[in-house]
Amino acid sequence: MDEKAPINWTNMLIFTITPLLALTLVPLYGYLYGYDSFEWIIFILLLGYSGISITAGYHRLWSHKTYKAHPILRVFLAFGGALALQNDILNWASDHRRHHRHVDDNKKDPYSAGRGFWFSHIGWILRNYESASNDFSNVQDLERDPIVMWQHRNYLSLVLLANIALPAFLGFINGDIIAGLLLG
Repeated sequence: MDEKAPINWTNMLIFTITPLLALTLVPLYGYLYGYDSFEWIIFILLLGYSGISITAGYHRLWSHKTYKAHPILRVFLAFGGALALQNDILNWASDHRRHHRHVDDNKKDPYSAGRGFWFSHIGWILRNYESASNDFSNVQDLERDPIVMWQHRNYLSLVLLANIALPAFLGFINGDIIAGLLLG
């Protein structure tokens, strides 16, 4: 991999602006207006939902095929994966399978730990490295999965629905859309 790969500006902005906004707006709004238990419960539930969707869905179900799941659960996990903002199933599983196949090759492993802690956790996402190409030859089984392909085609819409519309709706139900958006 080229150390000077071009910056992925979309990811760079998302991973820079989002934490800065969260570190300033969440405490400021909490100080000025406060949060109630409903908003904190929603925060914890959505955090857990996104995490389990990546672990049980993207990782175990789709990348490693360790179990079979009912279509309703698969849609539930696909939507939760969009909430997690870790890319769509097809891209995530392709990268993860490539990682396992080339774990001993720093150039072919998309997030090689041999390139350091920073690179393996976030650095690989912030640049357009060659190994991050859209070669889906290692996920041809997933290309035949209608739920995976539905999520792949509609990923941006699902991200907006999961990360903006759902928290805003939950905030609306509770009478505080802004708190819903900030903690959702």
